[in-house]
Amino acid sequence: MCGRFTVQDEIYDIRIEVSAQLEQLFRPWQPTYNISPSAGPGHEQLVAVTSPDGRRLLKLARWWFIPSTWSKPLNQLPTTFNARAEQVATKPIWRGALRTSRCLVPANGWREFRGPAGRKQPYHFHFDQKLFAFAGLTSTWQSPDGDRVDTFAIITTEANSSVVPIHNRMPLVVPVNLYDDWLSEGTDALQLLNELCEQSRRLIVRYYPSDTIANDVRYEGPLAIKQAIVEQPRQEPAQQDLFGK
Repeated sequence: MCGRFTVQDEIYDIRIEVSAQLEQLFRPWQPTYNISPSAGPGHEQLVAVTSPDGRRLLKLARWWFIPSTWSKPLNQLPTTFNARAEQVATKPIWRGALRTSRCLVPANGWREFRGPAGRKQPYHFHFDQKLFAFAGLTSTWQSPDGDRVDTFAIITTEANSSVVPIHNRMPLVVPVNLYDDWLSEGTDALQLLNELCEQSRRLIVRYYPSDTIANDVRYEGPLAIKQAIVEQPRQEPAQQDLFGK
């Protein structure tokens, strides 16, 4: 799973990275270092989608997928902030979004935790801190008050050799040359999903132990990704650089 991620670049850099032509933000956004999942308001993060007129749109959405047909209280939602790549084409909650509502989730890194409850050590995963994008699924839900609420989930896949010492899952990363394909409704989504999963096995992922201050979801700030001095598992060599041409 992926339960925390970081976006430390400014919004103009993100807009350039995902080639966004429009912004549709209902509140100011700023770099955020300790993003955690929430179906409630106030925690929205940036996602890139294709607008109805075909342009690339950057907007805010909650990191907890709410199906458009959801009619129960939000606290009864299942855990839907991550979607397993092995299930998105078959599970009813995901398969429609895979066909028609895919998104890019900009990020500079993500974190996983290792150790016993109460003493977990976070590890920050990154690509030399460069900006990249996760593969995501989106949905638009109408609240009982009539508000339009955009939400998303991050797709995860099996960890590759450089991630597996810490965790057995990793977010599915979309290489920059496949951004257009991932956002296009004309793409064979399942075929592309399988290609992305295959490519993820060869990515060069860096990681280091980070400050435990960010174990608390209420903390926000750059200390969340500050490197900590602890003994860490050996990283295995990988074969492919995400940013290689």
